[in-house]
Formats: sequence, C-alpha cells, structure tokens
Amino acid sequence: MSKLKRAMVFALTAALSMGLLTACSGGTPKEGLEWIDSPGSFEEYMNNAKLKSLTSLGNTYRLKNAIEKARKGEDVNIVYIGGSITEGDGLETCYANRSYLYFKDTFGKGKGDNVHYFNSGISGTPSNLGALRFENDVLKHDPDIVFIEFAVNDSDDEDTKAAYEAMIRDAIDYETKPAVILLFARMQEGWTSQGWKKEIGAHYDVSMISYADGITYLFDEGAMQWSDFSNDYTHPHAEGNAVVAEFISYFYDEVDRSEGSAEDYSVPDDWLYPKYFYNASMMQRSDTTPTEQGSWRKASTGFHYSDGWTKEYSENNEPLVFEFEGRCAFVVYPAMGSDTYGTLVANIYFNGELVGTKEFNEYEQGGWSCPYVGVLHREYDSGKYRVEFTAKGEPKTDLQVLAVAYSK
Repeated sequence: MSKLKRAMVFALTAALSMGLLTACSGGTPKEGLEWIDSPGSFEEYMNNAKLKSLTSLGNTYRLKNAIEKARKGEDVNIVYIGGSITEGDGLETCYANRSYLYFKDTFGKGKGDNVHYFNSGISGTPSNLGALRFENDVLKHDPDIVFIEFAVNDSDDEDTKAAYEAMIRDAIDYETKPAVILLFARMQEGWTSQGWKKEIGAHYDVSMISYADGITYLFDEGAMQWSDFSNDYTHPHAEGNAVVAEFISYFYDEVDRSEGSAEDYSVPDDWLYPKYFYNASMMQRSDTTPTEQGSWRKASTGFHYSDGWTKEYSENNEPLVFEFEGRCAFVVYPAMGSDTYGTLVANIYFNGELVGTKEFNEYEQGGWSCPYVGVLHREYDSGKYRVEFTAKGEPKTDLQVLAVAYSK
C-alpha cells in the first residue's frame, strides 16, 4: 500500500473514529474479529492491531456487572488514573473521554446519562504518586470501572512496582467492587514498562489492554507511522487517541459478547511486592490542620498541587509539623526551576523515637513544579508519627510541601 493511500485510509479511519464507532442497537453484541493473514487495507490492519492490543480479558465478572448496571439505567462511574497520556489536553479528543463516550453510548440507558466520567490523569506523575492519591482521586468517586495507565512514566524499581500493585489491590478491595483495567502505552523509540505490569496484572487476573502492542504491529507492518499517532515522542494526538479508543472499544465488545467469569476476583493471599503504598491517605491543606504551622503560612503553587504549604523566602525557619498514625510515611514536594528554592529537611519520629532525617532538594534546573514523592519512613506495623519540616542551613529560601501521605 502506497504512503499516500495509507495516509488517506488512516485519515478516513481517524475521522470516523472521532465520532466514535456506532453503538450496537438493542444490546446485541457485535461480531468478533478474526486474524487476517494478508491485510490489504488500513481497516484490515486495524482489525489485526485490535487483536494484538487485547492482552487479556481477565476476570470479567465485575465489568459484566457494570455493563448490566448501565443497561438498567443504574449509575456507573468510570475513573481513569495515569500520567499526561490519560490527562490529555483537557479536550474531548483524549482517549479517556472517547472510551467513556463509547461505553456510555453503547451500554448506557437512553442517552446514557447514568454513565459518569472522572479523569484523574496528571502529567509527569508515576505510580508511586498515583498510589498515594488513589483514595482522593479514584476511590472517592465510588468507581465501577477503574483504568490505570502509567506505562511510560514508570521505572522498574521495586518501589514503583509496589505502588502499581497497591493501586490494583486498593481498587479490587474497595467496597463498590470496581473492575480493574490496565492500559499500556509506549514511547516513540519503543520504551514501555508493560513487561512487569503484565506480570502483576496476570497475578490478579485483571483486564489488560496494550495499545503499545497494537500500534507496534501497525508500525512494523508499515500501515502507520509515528507521526500518524503523535506530534511528539509520547503523547497521542487527536487521531492517535482515536486509535487508542478503538482498541478499548474492541475490548468492551469482546467482554460484552463473552460468557463472562462466573465468580468475582479471587484475590491471592501473597503480594508480589511489599505493601508500602497499600491503603494510603494523602493530607493537604484543605482537609488537614498541621500540629504546628510554623513559618509555612501560604498555600502551595505546585503543578496540580496548590493545596499544600509554602514557606516563603522572607519567612523564618519555624517547622511545619504533622502528627498522624500509620505504617509508612511520605512527602510530596515539587521540582522548581527557581534557584530561590532550597533543600527541605524532614526529621521523622516514630513512637517518640527519632528514626531518621531526610533531605529533599526542591531546586531543579528547568523544573516546572512537577511533584515528586519522598519516602520518609517505613514500618510494617502502624505507629505514631511526628514529622517536622524545615529548611536546610540558611532559612532564607523558598520551600513547599505539596502533601504528606501515609499508609494505614
């Protein structure tokens, strides 16, 4: 297929998918797809790419229940958490909104007003921050379906894997019994952390969709170029998001036509990684009064995190103090591009004993207030914490604490 013809077919397909696929009438599941050995059109290549993208249906018991709730007119809440790929540009073209609309139009009753959408994607954030904000940004919406996407934001260290597992477990254990769907992305050069994520997903038998595998097939077959998918090195543009949404729509169709799992998730007793991040809570200015406010008089200005505490350059160095009970303790702090920012010092007490002093440099050349997670202390059993935040050395410096978090 020539490049021109390929581009024309792709443009037509993308244009059609911008309006989303037509929903099935009468609740009749669509026919399944079969592999095409010698595809001759972009539509046929997409057929195979959809098959490639479906890593695992997993246990569909909860998702089938959510579909039936939607068809009956009961409220169904779909929540997405991830990085900038999930956050999108805040417009209707992002994959999250597109796939929500497909579910709403396909399974919702009437106009689908009983299906609700919550996008908790935040640019530049990995799983460790996702796990800490999971309660506030996902579970508070009483989800029926949870999408988790961090495949291009995560490294492969144990903490990151532990945080990712904790999010899956937090969702599975939540009282609304949501279905969990893992979505795997990739970067232009091929980087993705989906390998170890697939292992965790298989351990819990949750649903998995790899748009990384789907678009890689299209690239390898010459049916699509990276520029047809993205304007930079990572983020899908409008047409790219349409392709991702088609993968998710196909997944929903497969679940709908499947017999479904007879029983709910059978949660394994064993954890693959330490449960440092499991059952975490985040404390911010609007819901938490520090034990001592000290010199920290204003709200924070961090990216997506304006609900913390700020010590301005002109202020003294009286500590910001928190007391709480938990197992593991964390601080969320920004990477700021201004050299007026200095080093945050945390003195950590556990059950009345000083167990550590940690330092976190908040100045980063080119920093754009991206939030970082700092580990303060870890325990397997709950105890009483006292954490005191001050500036290192010369107190005339700017500092921010975006949030303090702990696992219960």
